[in-house]
Amino acid sequence: MRITLHRGVSLAVLASARTEADHHEDLGCSIQGPTARPVRRAHLPLKRQVAALGREGTLREADALVRWLEETPRYAALCEDGRRRRGRRVLRREVLFPDATRHRPRVLHLRQESLGLDVPVRAAEWPAVADLFATLARGATRAELRALAVVPVVAQLLADLGQAGWLVRHEAPVEVPAPGALFVGHNTVLVSGREARVLVDPYFRPQGLVDARGYAPMQPRDVGRVDAVVITHSHGDHFHLGSLLPLPRDTRIFVPAVERESLFSTDCALRLAQLGFTRVEPLRWGESRQVGDVTVRALPFHGEQPTDEAGPYPDLFNEGNAWLVRAPGFSSAFFADSGHDVRGDMDAVCRRVLREEGPVDVLFCGVRGFRLAPIFFGFTTLDAFLVNVPRGALTKPQQLMAGPEEALRYGELLGARYVVPCADGGAPWYWREGMGPRYEGYPGQPVSGASLMDENPDADPYPERLVEVRREVKRGPQALLLRPGESLAWKGRRKPEVVRYPGFTWPFAAVG
Repeated sequence: MRITLHRGVSLAVLASARTEADHHEDLGCSIQGPTARPVRRAHLPLKRQVAALGREGTLREADALVRWLEETPRYAALCEDGRRRRGRRVLRREVLFPDATRHRPRVLHLRQESLGLDVPVRAAEWPAVADLFATLARGATRAELRALAVVPVVAQLLADLGQAGWLVRHEAPVEVPAPGALFVGHNTVLVSGREARVLVDPYFRPQGLVDARGYAPMQPRDVGRVDAVVITHSHGDHFHLGSLLPLPRDTRIFVPAVERESLFSTDCALRLAQLGFTRVEPLRWGESRQVGDVTVRALPFHGEQPTDEAGPYPDLFNEGNAWLVRAPGFSSAFFADSGHDVRGDMDAVCRRVLREEGPVDVLFCGVRGFRLAPIFFGFTTLDAFLVNVPRGALTKPQQLMAGPEEALRYGELLGARYVVPCADGGAPWYWREGMGPRYEGYPGQPVSGASLMDENPDADPYPERLVEVRREVKRGPQALLLRPGESLAWKGRRKPEVVRYPGFTWPFAAVG
């Protein structure tokens, strides 16, 4: 019998586990991780004032509120004396670009529902811990586990996992069509050629007690072999060290090139190296690599910045890559949370791809839109973005990323046949964490602080909205809905087949 990790258990890599707040700061996440903690804490007085004033009052008083915030002791301590740029007090460089070595992985946190386990891990022990979870993901024999247990931290971890009931019988992974793509959910997609398989933005979520028995979130063990990974950007739902840990350490991982870790961008290569991964390569826009019969090319990532204009800090960006992934007979593009910003727009990227590479079969694209005025960033995961908003743009409505209309336009410019809406959850286990819409009949509740709305049209629309927009415009690529846990079998010029699997079958009614 082969053994694996219980599908209800999540993994997180932390820099500290001393407080409850520490447990919500995944090391790899830029804006919600420990690097951004001083800024998030400094913003708390503003958040309380905004909550008291309400929407209209906040919009009316936004300028005065931010000027007041910048004089509060905690915020002022982060600033250079007296200097202003684009109407904002200037933060010290070490706040914007902290020393990346100040934070390192120190704790592995495992959780199932209310039961949590913190495991202190020394720097030299991370490779052995990573090897344990990679072995469990493919199904470990007892002999393999005994061999891994020669490392004391692994031996203790195995004892704790067994006592908690978190080691269970391994089941075979699903069969992924080749060529084709498996939609795990959110922005996690496995693209399969006939030889190689490339995983985009692995972000695996645990099964909850309230999840339907016949519809569970997929885990690394369900996906099977992964030859390479591509990462779009370093927000925690796209670059998640706990989800990468179950992959073999010699997996090729392509990440955005980050010259220096910042408040907005994690040095993904550094963080992965700290866990013992050995084949991590930052790629700049335009660079390509071959993985078996699959080619991956890094494309410009425009969008999901604080505003669409220049901020006080011209070198502070949420750095990322969109990706073009081509297998023989099947090509796909992944735009995640992209849209437009001061450096460019994805329209131009699409035109260039079509001109230089030819048409793309399927575009996987976010449709969130994320429309709001920056003064309200504190009520989103983008709290830290406020530091790079000019004073004159505090109440200016922004659209940080593509909505359904833009996604269809990008697909048309790429010459795509289909657009798949993604990067906004797509299943109840994401909604309860604050991502995506809710589906009728799901009994769970969202985490504290998450939206209670079934659907937020400005930030978390149902994926069916893409179908509605396509019906209205009557042109361009077809909208293709994939539910988390479904695969797309590519059939060339024929209509692709949607493949469903026992245990991962969508149980909810369509919306609209």
